[in-house]
Amino acid sequence: MSNFQRDRYRKKLNNVLAKADDEAFIQMAWAIDALQSDRVEVAARFIDFPQEAAESEIASPYSVHKWELETLVCRLLVVGKDTLRDGRYRITDCSKFTAGATAANHLRNMENAESRIFLKRVDVLREMPRIAHRQFPWQRGYSNVSRFYRYAYLYGLGVCGEFFRHTHGLTLNDFSLVGFALHAAFQKSPNISRDYSLEEIGITPDTMEAALTLLSTPITNARAEAAKLVRAANKNTATPLPTAYQPSFLRHSPILAFGANNERLRAPLPDLIHQRITSGVYYDLIKGGTHLRNEAADRFEQYSADYIAAMMPRFSVGRSENYGSRKRPIFTPDVLVKDNDEIVVVVECKATKLTFGAQFAEDPMAEAESAYHEIANGVFQIWRYFSHARRGIAGPDVVRPDAHGMVLTLDTWLVMSGGYQNQLLAEATTLAARDPEITAEDRRKVVFCAIEDLETTLTNSDEDSFLRAMSSATNEDRFAGYILPDIYRENEEDEIEAKPFPFELGDVLPWWQTSENMRIHQGD
Repeated sequence: MSNFQRDRYRKKLNNVLAKADDEAFIQMAWAIDALQSDRVEVAARFIDFPQEAAESEIASPYSVHKWELETLVCRLLVVGKDTLRDGRYRITDCSKFTAGATAANHLRNMENAESRIFLKRVDVLREMPRIAHRQFPWQRGYSNVSRFYRYAYLYGLGVCGEFFRHTHGLTLNDFSLVGFALHAAFQKSPNISRDYSLEEIGITPDTMEAALTLLSTPITNARAEAAKLVRAANKNTATPLPTAYQPSFLRHSPILAFGANNERLRAPLPDLIHQRITSGVYYDLIKGGTHLRNEAADRFEQYSADYIAAMMPRFSVGRSENYGSRKRPIFTPDVLVKDNDEIVVVVECKATKLTFGAQFAEDPMAEAESAYHEIANGVFQIWRYFSHARRGIAGPDVVRPDAHGMVLTLDTWLVMSGGYQNQLLAEATTLAARDPEITAEDRRKVVFCAIEDLETTLTNSDEDSFLRAMSSATNEDRFAGYILPDIYRENEEDEIEAKPFPFELGDVLPWWQTSENMRIHQGD
């Protein structure tokens, strides 16, 4: 029955998409996003809608979620177009909200039918991380100061920044400025001309075109590339990916170009422009070689240490130290956090990019085995350090008996994934078994945390409440699989006033200081 239902709703959805004009559907998606992002007056110029749909609450029965709009646009790109014919023929009227709602309902029904099929072989608890990877980034948002600073610091300076400039013909600073300006323009209009000028803020036409080469793709090319992306993803996973987890071409190119000369630019989901000019820059650097990834990893460690130190002034925070010999060096974990001259938290940083397979494959640990092994190795390194400290061979630092270990990742590798965390701990235990001196006392539970979750926690906590959250994460089974900010909120009755982001964005993106007319609000 599930197969029948899946095929039934797939046909219904494909019929809506096949009979829709691509450009009109893209504009409708933009208008629905605007309508449900508190830009109702703008949306009203382009779409008819019931007043109840003008609601930004995610729980609204009229809500078409942003991740659903993304899936619909990406499916539009891979579904063949119906041939217009004479006589009675119904096209998809993309001037009405109901057309988008109908497509979204068909999509939901198809996804539900697909889930009934694969949940026969996939544990529902292992399905939760895939759902989280699809939805949580949209719920967190892509437009906040910490995100802009973090990725500009990692990818826009040093050899990474020079590689980007040399490869693409513009600096990351200019790329970020163009993307930010286009995002602002797309808040008010679904259509921007390719000759849109930013010369008044210092962007030359050549720089603008270089940025658009990275940000936009002609619709015909987008169709071909989207289909190629889906084929490659399904080829590289053990089982075909459900519709909800198919790769998104908009993550690579958030703007689609229409017209004979690609003169009309459309961004169905403008927030993905911010995604592209921040974390998406990784894909511009991936071909640059290991030395670029090594520099980004080192910068991630430095950023993490600096952020903890800035937000927790009572702590003394340092980078990794060598306590071995010159011939046989042994290094502490990447970041050491001291309170009253005693180490209370040790952090192993992992800047490895979250691969598509690691997010959405049925068995992500098999699809991204080497990356998950690195995370398990990070746990082992923390345990080894605790063992060496207990045995007095880890240098002069005093490590508190109840000190906590944390594996800090640049991406959200282990969101809502208690089962996978247990697998990593089992692998780390295998690694630790090679040294019989690493005892059960040393093999403490380790907190797996993404940098954005650490940022959120430190923004809303002080030193004592942060340590309480770490203690609950490592000692209370009820918090298995929880993210650190949620553990903090469960623990603390009294909220601490949120602290501002501690760094100046203009230090890594000079356009922020020089542009007086454009600003974004600081997010979480």
